Amino acid sequence: MNFSASLSKLIESRVALQRVLEEFEKDKYIVLIAPTGYGKTVLSLELVNVAKKREISAGLIHVVPYRALVREIYSEKFKDNYPIVGYQSLDEIELKDKSPYYLRELVVTTLDSFIYNLYKIPVAEMYKILRGVRTLGHYYPALASIFTSTIVFDEAHIYLGPELASGDEEEVETLAFMLAALDFLVQMNMPLVVETATMHSGVIAEIVDMLRRGVKDTVVVYVGGENLQVKNLRERGIDVINIRDVQFEEEQDFSWKTVLETGNSALKYAGEVCESEPILIIHNTIKRAVVSYEELSKKCNNAVLLHSLLSNRDREEALKRIRDEISGKKGVIVSTQVIEAGVDINAKLLISEPAPIENLVQRAGRLCRGRFADMFKKCREEGAEVYIIKGDPRDIAEVYNKSRVSKTFELIEKAVENNKYAINWRLLSTNIEGAISFAEILEEVPPGSPREVLFSPKYALAHAYLNSDGQADALIRILDDLGASLVRSTILVNVLIPPYSGKELDKLEVTTVDFTRIMRRELSAPSKCLEYVLEEGKAYPKILFVSYDKSLDYVESKMEVDLEAINQKISKKRFTSIIKMLTPMKDNSVKSVKGIVGSFLIAKRECYSRGIGLKIW
Repeated sequence: MNFSASLSKLIESRVALQRVLEEFEKDKYIVLIAPTGYGKTVLSLELVNVAKKREISAGLIHVVPYRALVREIYSEKFKDNYPIVGYQSLDEIELKDKSPYYLRELVVTTLDSFIYNLYKIPVAEMYKILRGVRTLGHYYPALASIFTSTIVFDEAHIYLGPELASGDEEEVETLAFMLAALDFLVQMNMPLVVETATMHSGVIAEIVDMLRRGVKDTVVVYVGGENLQVKNLRERGIDVINIRDVQFEEEQDFSWKTVLETGNSALKYAGEVCESEPILIIHNTIKRAVVSYEELSKKCNNAVLLHSLLSNRDREEALKRIRDEISGKKGVIVSTQVIEAGVDINAKLLISEPAPIENLVQRAGRLCRGRFADMFKKCREEGAEVYIIKGDPRDIAEVYNKSRVSKTFELIEKAVENNKYAINWRLLSTNIEGAISFAEILEEVPPGSPREVLFSPKYALAHAYLNSDGQADALIRILDDLGASLVRSTILVNVLIPPYSGKELDKLEVTTVDFTRIMRRELSAPSKCLEYVLEEGKAYPKILFVSYDKSLDYVESKMEVDLEAINQKISKKRFTSIIKMLTPMKDNSVKSVKGIVGSFLIAKRECYSRGIGLKIW
């Protein structure tokens, strides 16, 4: 397969990527630790060719944590560079290439979809399975595809780290199903590649130990020189192949200025310079992002807001404006954590609220990307700037583990006390005198250990299920009794932004919302943001079922239980029961509708502001 000359040249020029390909040809497990912007993702375009040529596998499944990443990788990196490519996520990008059973040679998928398919709950038939409509689904095509593919876990630090870093017991336990899946794939002798930029050595070591249980050799390729992280890995008995990519290091080893500033001063600075250069501002909550956006919109002609409660239409418009009007020009982008992966900004200035070191590195990693030649040249000549807002983590980093945020801030403050250019936010090691890599700080802020998860009841359940002939219906019942979910400690639902009509599913305007969050908000807020059916003094959330037989059809229904009963189920973590309530009931008007392709809660028009989002923060 001849993919674009630029991607081919990139892969050929990256010494570590070539080494990974060499080791992969020897049928080894690979753990690739490389900086942001190194080209880890596009490596899959060559891995799939090697896998087929060497008869290692018949295809490749590229697993990422977010739908936004699926969209970006499929649209910008895979679609035009491989002939038999597909994607799988809740998004409708190009329906002709959607591949829920992973039947294409190269498929990029969300982790959630991959886990459901591996646990014999095919995402294409989830409604039927959860409702028990005389079927367990056609899980075997998806499993056959998985068992004959190379599996690449990209951005692995996002789903093998945050749960451990959060300190939240519920979040840690959701990791059990992912680790059991990884262990099962190793037992099945599957070709595996794990890719990360910001994973602590303790977590890396545990992942390597899991891979070593298989019959294949495991290779750790590290793009950088000797540092504290490499030292710690070797002390844990892990052989590390250090790759000093001189060309990449020389390109990327520019100065990074780190400034600790109050929020008011940082935002004042943004308002002063937004008319001369592009700025990226990242808040930890949507509410504070909206406040900053509204304030800066008065000072900056080009201002864009990006967060998870924007509709698909507004998100695409925001990304278009970022690309066409702000990146490389001037203006301000105000965002939340959603921008940490999958969105590159043609800028060299970041203002961020405090966060764990992994998140700060990912945020800084959006800047100074090599594919933006003019800005990259400015970064090399003038350096990049990272402003971190001072403040109590309980007030401005409340979504993270407070002790890890405090420790991160303390180490950064110490590092830049006498030298604002002391931290390199891109490279895993640096040659600049007096500077250190972010990896040195990362090693001083450890998350929990995956090993504790391996002894949890949920891991035992997942391990037993995957190694048995157990079927999805039994697993679903057990999960509901345990108050557990396969992929997260809550569920995500689609909320439709009215009006709805049209003949194409991908033209509907929707946003994806944490179900627990919106239902608790609806119960407590004086005004509701969702549409309801009122019966006997009780409020039942409306559901819109979208079906496709010979044409697109819309059928309004309601959830089986009222708002108060839903919140009781949430309190008991009966997530599987909740998912069932979002599927067609056997005994209502929806039962005769063929081909259900989506279900949506319905937002009130007044609760959605164009460019601002669904107002439930």
